[in-house]
Amino acid sequence: MLVTSIGSLPFVDVDKAIDLIFASCPAIPFWPQLPNRSFLEGMYIQYLEGIPAVRIDEGKGTAYVDTGSTEGIEAFYEDFNSERIDAFAISEERAPGFYRFLERLPEIHDRAKFVKTQLTGPFTLGMGLKDEKGKPIIYDAAYFDIVRKALHMKAQWMIKALRAVYPDTKVILFFDEPAMVSFGSAFVSISKQDVISLLDEAAVGLDARVGIHVCGNTDWSVPLGSKIEIINYDAFHFMDTLFYFRSDLSAYLKKGGRIFPGIVPSDAEDLDRTGLQDLVQHWHAVERLFSEAGGGEEEEWVATTSCGLGTLTEAHATRALDLLGRLPDYLKTC
Repeated sequence: MLVTSIGSLPFVDVDKAIDLIFASCPAIPFWPQLPNRSFLEGMYIQYLEGIPAVRIDEGKGTAYVDTGSTEGIEAFYEDFNSERIDAFAISEERAPGFYRFLERLPEIHDRAKFVKTQLTGPFTLGMGLKDEKGKPIIYDAAYFDIVRKALHMKAQWMIKALRAVYPDTKVILFFDEPAMVSFGSAFVSISKQDVISLLDEAAVGLDARVGIHVCGNTDWSVPLGSKIEIINYDAFHFMDTLFYFRSDLSAYLKKGGRIFPGIVPSDAEDLDRTGLQDLVQHWHAVERLFSEAGGGEEEEWVATTSCGLGTLTEAHATRALDLLGRLPDYLKTC
């Protein structure tokens, strides 16, 4: 078993966060997103840099789209059509953890089998980013086209930045999609096929193993029916839900899809009452469900926390990653 995590941590000290990541997840290290350092590291604002007509209210720590503005749109499409990847860079101001992670990777590069990066997914950003009237930008087809293309190019920039430092690095890239828990509700009037197409557009053409992280229950036939290669879900609280979609899951696995169960809880109450033996029982239950669903032997299981840890205290985040990091060796003794 290998382990990794989702991205967000509660620290304000970048090196302290990376120390913890390297200690707990050396085989698949990930860069830390630290929203407590700055509102610019929030999961929406962090990836809006360079997207035209975005207006940021620093006092409120919020952003919206001025759909009446055309400033910068022509230049945006010129950069996109010319594949000027560097035009879509994420600055160190918004992602200091990414830049410091690149600097410190030599410390564990000989132990890392993969390197993980992540960014907010198109569905979640489309639902969370609003226009000047408060309507999710996902319903504005013309402007949402800009957002979709920007995210895809930012993903390319991240992969390029990693490979510039470590050309032979195997990259895992997650699109974090917490808003997928709302898909299918009365509040989301978007078709299943449209969401599948959205995920496919985000994933295709990226030189990485592309995954999706959903930290709750959803209509799993959507990601299972997409070209996303890895599905990471909250197997601590919603273990059975993925396996309700047996035929979709079987087809997904047959085409080479992977499931990364989020086995370690990411909330304080559950962390306080969960130990390694509890996690072992959870893990064996996941394996049993996987086998009953017709899944073959995994080439190597990858476990994660159930969600990001950015809303926890530093102590609870440390406990979560400590449990995660100790789980593989503990399983061998059971």
